[in-house]
Amino acid sequence: MKKTVASLLACVLLLCALLPAAAAGNTSSGSIFVSGYYTCEMLNYNSAAIVTYSGEEASVVIPAELSGIKITAIKPNAFQSNIELIDLVIPEGVEEVGDYAFQRCPNLTEVSLPASLKEVGLNPFAGCEALSDINIAEGSPYLLVSGSVLFSREDRRLIYYPKLLEKGPYEIPDGVRIIGASAFYECDNITELKIPDSVHAIGKRAFYQCSSLKSIDLPPQISTIGADAFSGCRQLRSITFPENVTSIGERAFQDCANLAELKLPEQITSIGEMAFRNCASMTSIHLPEGITTIGKNTFTECKSLEEVTLPEGLTFIGAGAFSECANLKKLELPESVDYIGSYAFDGCVSLEEVNIPEKVSYIGPYGFSRCSALKSAVIPDRVDTINPYSFQGCVSMTEVTLPEDLEEIGIWAFAGCTSLTSVEIPDCVEIIGDYAFAYCTNLESVTLPEDLETIGAHTFDQCPKLTELPDLSDMIEE
Repeated sequence: MKKTVASLLACVLLLCALLPAAAAGNTSSGSIFVSGYYTCEMLNYNSAAIVTYSGEEASVVIPAELSGIKITAIKPNAFQSNIELIDLVIPEGVEEVGDYAFQRCPNLTEVSLPASLKEVGLNPFAGCEALSDINIAEGSPYLLVSGSVLFSREDRRLIYYPKLLEKGPYEIPDGVRIIGASAFYECDNITELKIPDSVHAIGKRAFYQCSSLKSIDLPPQISTIGADAFSGCRQLRSITFPENVTSIGERAFQDCANLAELKLPEQITSIGEMAFRNCASMTSIHLPEGITTIGKNTFTECKSLEEVTLPEGLTFIGAGAFSECANLKKLELPESVDYIGSYAFDGCVSLEEVNIPEKVSYIGPYGFSRCSALKSAVIPDRVDTINPYSFQGCVSMTEVTLPEDLEEIGIWAFAGCTSLTSVEIPDCVEIIGDYAFAYCTNLESVTLPEDLETIGAHTFDQCPKLTELPDLSDMIEE
């Protein structure tokens, strides 16, 4: 009996000794194991990367090994939004820290990095608003800290600028080639920035919400402005673009509320969606000849915009491109335009005149809705459908000319056009949607096509002056 118990105890002890190896279990690349607060992914038979950390300690010294496996990497977002973390030590042996690995750890104040660390992804400390003390192990050939700012020697990249540094101007050292993604993320302590000619690239979100930055001159080698690069720089009043710039990314200058002066280089061919959304001080914009597309919400809520020059060759005006541009009074659309997206000019309450080019075959829903100063509209012959709400609330519109081959008028298309007195609906129209002309309170006469098939039950609701209409009961859609 004693021998049996001893044998069982020996087996248990042996099993416990093997547990660390069992925790790692499958050592093939990509397999997952858990050790304490750490979830890890095998990179090869003897090394792993930390995928997530679930602990709540204020001071964390990451182990060099977990379950007998060397830790050589920290995956993207592994420690993100850890509100308990105050100081952190990354051990020797770790060679890679992934994108945004420690982003938004609001109480993190001190970090120690090993000499072995070779690769640092997109700013791993973005949003770490209390972090100002970064220590690098002596003799590191890969990283450098200068004035509390973290740089990569390998690609000459500025990785991280602390938010806690004294408010004022900053001069990026000569020799830096890349301003990394999110490098100055939410740094409201920078008022002016001098960028050396050595800089060739600016990453996405590089100056995101640098709310005190007032002006910036870009170096001549820059060809692309990344997505969200200057988004939320509310004090930015002017920016000088080099002639080499060909592309401006999505939301690049969104919410730059004080950006009044903007001269785009002639070489530019691409402007991303929402690139200048809510630039509320911008009064004019001249788009160069290479622009063929204006994306979604590119100039939405540019409330001071009065003058827009669009290039010949422009074919596409995206959804919401100029919506809520409250001071835009007149717009000359190039004859090359063939597409006007939904909400493209919605809420342009001062727009009195706009020509819709003959090539236009599509006007999206709400395309010109709430253009309360618009006096007339001539819809091109290629348009076969007036989409829902296209001209709803155009209260100053006295005249609308519909194309001969028009087939359908959508719901609420001209509802609330209170100055409209008469409408001639072409013979080819088969469908008129519900409320299409509702609340046109001065509408007195309507010419309907003989072959009309379907009409909404409320198409002419609240049109008190429209007293003569044929019996439409057989056409009303149930």
